[in-house]
Amino acid sequence: MKKALQCTFAALMICAIAAVTAFADNNKSGKLHLTKDVTVNGTLLKAGEYNFKFDEKTNELTILKGGKVKAKTAARLETRNEKAKITSILLNQNGNAVELVALRFGGSNQEVVVSSGGAATVQ
Repeated sequence: MKKALQCTFAALMICAIAAVTAFADNNKSGKLHLTKDVTVNGTLLKAGEYNFKFDEKTNELTILKGGKVKAKTAARLETRNEKAKITSILLNQNGNAVELVALRFGGSNQEVVVSSGGAATVQ
């Protein structure tokens, strides 16, 4: 009986720690394949597979390819009326350039809107 109570208590503690860790995460992330070249505030991202990570504390969107940071830019969260079904990006055609406007993470009712200006390219 004592052993069963100890196991139950240990399981409850693990669940509590996992719940606190989940709520402490202020990052949203997703992986997307760009089918064409996309510009993020002046930084050109060639077509390919990228990881997108948004940090809610710093309001910064980081774009990585192969584990290397390709671009960072200021962004902000905006609430949508409904949750996104899949992770996707919104693009805008500006002359010959295709620009990243926003990023929606599947299952979230918030979208990350890229701020104009302030991009940094990291090589």
